[in-house]
Amino acid sequence: MAPDSTPPAATDYWPEITEADRLSLGWLTDAERQVSLDATLAQRPTGQPIWILAYGSLLWKPAFIHVAARMGVLRGYHRRFCLIVRRFRGTDEAPGLMLSLDRGGLCRSMALQLEPATEMDDLHALWRREMISAAYTPRWSRIKTETGEINAIAFVSNRKHMRYLRPGTDEESVTMIARACGPVGSCAEYLHETHAHLLQLGINDRGLARMDRLVREKAAATERQ
Repeated sequence: MAPDSTPPAATDYWPEITEADRLSLGWLTDAERQVSLDATLAQRPTGQPIWILAYGSLLWKPAFIHVAARMGVLRGYHRRFCLIVRRFRGTDEAPGLMLSLDRGGLCRSMALQLEPATEMDDLHALWRREMISAAYTPRWSRIKTETGEINAIAFVSNRKHMRYLRPGTDEESVTMIARACGPVGSCAEYLHETHAHLLQLGINDRGLARMDRLVREKAAATERQ
């Protein structure tokens, strides 16, 4: 299945919330988000195109046009379901989990190069989607590819943020993923889509494969009850 670059509806990633909700969820204001983007661009390697490391939903719904894609490896981080979500694919009553990059190991994935003519518009849209809160830290990272090393923006875990889930048991994560669902869809769908696209790329992420299996087993057991 080819990635869908169609921009999502605004309400998918930016529903209207009250000021109280913004404070309780740790959401950024537009001004705070712009500061984050400006700080990231200030560290941009001189004379290089902008690459984005896609490791989760950006693999199958990047929501921006890219002009090149390269398979690569980021060392020092691995995929983990450690981002608590109470909107979009979860609720206050049944929060879910989404992927982030957490410390240790490595991450095999795809780097996507932005179209230079529209890169600023694409970055603003990307920040509006990914940097809803400061649960991610956008970081220029070295990605090793078959054609050489590139620098890409990777959204890694901010371990100090309220949405960060510290390492625990598989059962805790599986339960949260299996039950969580919101207006954008379920966390299980997000997991299964990401795993399927990684397999299409020839990437076997053992941790993600285990979570995919356990969540499917959990769903099947729930249906039998």
